[in-house]
Amino acid sequence: MTDAIDTIKSRHSTRYFDQGKEPSRADLEEVIRLAGLAPSWVDSQPWRVYLAMGETAKKIHARHLALAEAGTASSPDWETWHREDWDPYPRENMARHNQASQEYLNTPELLDLRTNILQKNLYYAPAIAYLTIPKRSNLWSVYDLGAFAQTLALAAKAKGIDSMPAYELVKYPASVREIMGIPEDQTLAMGIGLGYGRDEYVNGYQAPRRDLLDFLTIKD
Repeated sequence: MTDAIDTIKSRHSTRYFDQGKEPSRADLEEVIRLAGLAPSWVDSQPWRVYLAMGETAKKIHARHLALAEAGTASSPDWETWHREDWDPYPRENMARHNQASQEYLNTPELLDLRTNILQKNLYYAPAIAYLTIPKRSNLWSVYDLGAFAQTLALAAKAKGIDSMPAYELVKYPASVREIMGIPEDQTLAMGIGLGYGRDEYVNGYQAPRRDLLDFLTIKD
């Protein structure tokens, strides 16, 4: 039980991967197999995973960088909202994260590294797991995919593999679809970068979390 708790506490988003260290195919297959044990509505298990490694991952990186530097507008499969459109509770959490991250990365150089260089280069992740669900899905399948993604991230951490789920990885879905052969009837929901974090200051940042009693209600 202690190992499981330590895994949960130690997992956080890695923003700068070591390009020279790729997880083995066997380890990533095992991580994704374990993620498949996640709970699912009536065991519908709507998820699919398209795993980019090696030369394919490099091709995705190059294409993404070219699109980003050309100023190509993003067009994700899932609609994004302006932060003012969110409910005040999550909007407050996002504001706390923004303030904390800017305080941690308190120089223009570090802020540019995180928000510009690293994002454009997909955090230099040597492997990327793209998660999809059928376009003909309801919110129960969205919930299931979230459970799958979290299980994947924890299974990866248990094997010493770092992860980064990020919008940046799916902001140009047409490019990813072409390279990965993802059918049009699938929603490209999320990308998770996988690899080993570099020993860099930017990787030490962890977003602030709410205190338990801020989000827990108990009636005894």
